[in-house]
Amino acid sequence: MTERFTKAAARNIFYGGSLFFFAAFVSLTAASHIYVVNTGTDSKGLTESVARGKHVWEKNSCINCHTLLGEGAYFAPELGNVWIRYGGDKDPEGARAALAGWMAA
Repeated sequence: MTERFTKAAARNIFYGGSLFFFAAFVSLTAASHIYVVNTGTDSKGLTESVARGKHVWEKNSCINCHTLLGEGAYFAPELGNVWIRYGGDKDPEGARAALAGWMAA
């Protein structure tokens, strides 16, 4: 009795493998989504000002020129350390005044 790899066997392996890997993909996608929703997002730290800042960042496409914590373009200054550059760690009121003056200009 000779065994051959028939078209039916190839078809069954193809469909079975496709179904298996599709199920694995869907389950891993669902697990990743559940992980991000439950543990990846700090919803308690998200305030209205954070939402407004995100809206401004996306509306003005700031990432096209600036970087934020190393991510983005490199044409304009890094925005993750603006407070430190304006001396906010040593003189918070002076830094607030400097930033307010810069934004008003």
